[in-house]
Amino acid sequence: MFSPTPGQWVRKALLACGALAGLVYIGWNELAALQWQGYSPVSNAISELHLTGSPSKWLLDPWEIVYNALLVAFGIGVWRSAQGSRALRVAGGLQILAGATLPLWMLFGEASLAAHVKLSVIGISTMLGSMASSAVAFRGWFRPYSLISMAAVVTLFGLALSYVPEVNAGHPTPFMGLDERIAVGAYFLWLFVLVALLWRRRANTNGEGNATAFSRP
Repeated sequence: MFSPTPGQWVRKALLACGALAGLVYIGWNELAALQWQGYSPVSNAISELHLTGSPSKWLLDPWEIVYNALLVAFGIGVWRSAQGSRALRVAGGLQILAGATLPLWMLFGEASLAAHVKLSVIGISTMLGSMASSAVAFRGWFRPYSLISMAAVVTLFGLALSYVPEVNAGHPTPFMGLDERIAVGAYFLWLFVLVALLWRRRANTNGEGNATAFSRP
């Protein structure tokens, strides 16, 4: 009977940070929205909760640090789970990169909604890159599931970003918040599935992955 080694427990703990990051992001942003009377999750962007002067910023500042630290830890966990797969190493590296952008967010991301949107595009790119790399790494049902999830994320974030001219002009953005939230939900659902897949994988000494579900491009 297989008994996990201390290294395996560390790897699993790091992978669990990915699921925890998703829960922190969704839970704390929605909790912060309750601090702002008149804020609409349907029409107001998630980004607005983080802006200087917003009544929710005080609640989110500490958790941005926690969230990004969890992303970095998760990326390390994915890297350690790669078992020779370059594609999974790329996915892990992109998660680490996403978490390491915190100083940019602290310097520029809260100055204006427009600056926040630009940094969000970088974040979305790391999401999609991680999804694409993971899809390459795995065979079976996870690959089409990843591609469908990517299509949903691209479409919904595209709809949300289409409101940028209205944001800059100070005009209403009727469904910007809803589009963002569904896109974020689709991404984190995909992330939870990836965590579950990697959690169940058994490391072996020759570096070969599970041939029924895992390829080594």
